Amino acid sequence: MELGNRPELEVDGDVVQCLEPSRPGERFEGLAFSSSGHILAAATADTNAVLLFRRKANGLFEEAPYCQIGSDRPLEYPHDVAFSVGRDIELLAVAQRAGSIVVFEKNKDETFGPQPAFEICGPRAGLAFSDGVAFVPPDDQYLAACNLTLASVTFYRRVSINPVTFEVTPEFELKHESLHHPDGLGFSQCGSWLAVANHGGHSVSIFRRRRSLLSPRKIKYGPRPAMVLKDPIFRHPHSVAFTPLTDHLVVTNAGANYFTAYQSNRGYFSTRWSQSPCCKMAVASDGDFRKTNDENAMEGGPKGIAVHQNQVAVCSPEIGIKIFSLRGRVRPRPASLSEPTPL
Repeated sequence: MELGNRPELEVDGDVVQCLEPSRPGERFEGLAFSSSGHILAAATADTNAVLLFRRKANGLFEEAPYCQIGSDRPLEYPHDVAFSVGRDIELLAVAQRAGSIVVFEKNKDETFGPQPAFEICGPRAGLAFSDGVAFVPPDDQYLAACNLTLASVTFYRRVSINPVTFEVTPEFELKHESLHHPDGLGFSQCGSWLAVANHGGHSVSIFRRRRSLLSPRKIKYGPRPAMVLKDPIFRHPHSVAFTPLTDHLVVTNAGANYFTAYQSNRGYFSTRWSQSPCCKMAVASDGDFRKTNDENAMEGGPKGIAVHQNQVAVCSPEIGIKIFSLRGRVRPRPASLSEPTPL
């Protein structure tokens, strides 16, 4: 539905599907849909694995994972996952809190691994408590990671696709005083906007990509955020994602039993997001949430989030993975608004 010329978004109260952990201690932290939406990846931090679920012909996912990464070579506290768009070759990146990003290449049977195609690690990488990872759209030429203890977002250029190779030294590092224990990051579909969930700052920083006429492919965001969301109901924001249909920003809260969505308001010279949510959705029963949250006020709520077309998936220790449906429409925007103006 539409309200004037402003994009609207609704989240159905009915859950499309729930995927429960298959064994004790299988705590889901990060989620990602493949570019086709056919695969859903989940990082399970405590069991040091990444699980891949395959979508069936009826649109639901198989209840048991068809592939597990980490059996042959154990991962080290995997906290987040990200797929490339898969134009030339599909890749899966895994952020490990130990301070590395491992990149796996898709096999012909739709599995990934078992051995990584490349790993970004070491003193030059600038990774520490790397809790979030994402390929930078629209061309996946860069891989970005947020570093909780360093309060930074680091960007690594892809050198080649065959063999898969990335620079191990970040080409660009984003730092700003608004970044406080950054725990998750997400890019808009066009790559113009970067949102960072500040777990310790109870906020979300939104940065705009800067493009140079002399070096249009060179990566650079900031140096200051275009805006900072400081919703009073934020409780340790964990992950963020933009919706492809409406450019709403969806935020999970590790210390609250809900995720929220913020409406994009486009103008000819700027884009802003609402400071108060246009949508708020509970994800677990109040009893299940409080059982964990009373022991640790930074746990119990939804953590990882992934969006594909009209579906949003969230995960937490209490619920496993829940998939909701989205309803939203937005008026077409001029092509000039899809990218930042070159500097």
